[in-house]
Amino acid sequence: MDNQAGIIKPGSKSFVFSRFLPRTMQTPSYIAGDDGDHEAGWNIGQRFLDFTFGGDDVVFDRATGLMWAADGSAAGCNNGNLIAWAAGIAYANGLNFAGFTDWRLPNALELISLFDFELPMAPLIDATHFPHTANNHYWSSTTIATDATKAARVKFDVWYSTAALKTDTINIRCVRGGRLNG
Repeated sequence: MDNQAGIIKPGSKSFVFSRFLPRTMQTPSYIAGDDGDHEAGWNIGQRFLDFTFGGDDVVFDRATGLMWAADGSAAGCNNGNLIAWAAGIAYANGLNFAGFTDWRLPNALELISLFDFELPMAPLIDATHFPHTANNHYWSSTTIATDATKAARVKFDVWYSTAALKTDTINIRCVRGGRLNG
């Protein structure tokens, strides 16, 4: 976690990490900081670089330009605690982690992009880069188009995404970058 070349460090100028990749296409915004507000995207490819800033572990995804909270039991993942959707959005948007304050909840496709389809068994996320990933669902910021009381969630131990009531409490993993408008 020593090689920090090519990473934008805390306190430096603001740069757009997006590579103009596909979005979920959610355009309505139901709450500030949700998928419709950020409209961020992702791509699949060879990708992860590990870094530590201020004692906090992060993973930079070279394929998407996104930076992820690495450790599922650290502050970038709400210390592994379960949280309702709106509270998760607020937590991510208010997070000061690894010296950055522009964290957010990922949209559904960004979260799904973390699936490692080549792993033979659960969890289907690279535990080397993402230790302590819970065998539970993770919230996305994406509201279900046919039911605004629900949001998309991803479960890494069984390789799928479903919807849940926004009042349910599940895990989160914060992300930064991917904004197209600065």
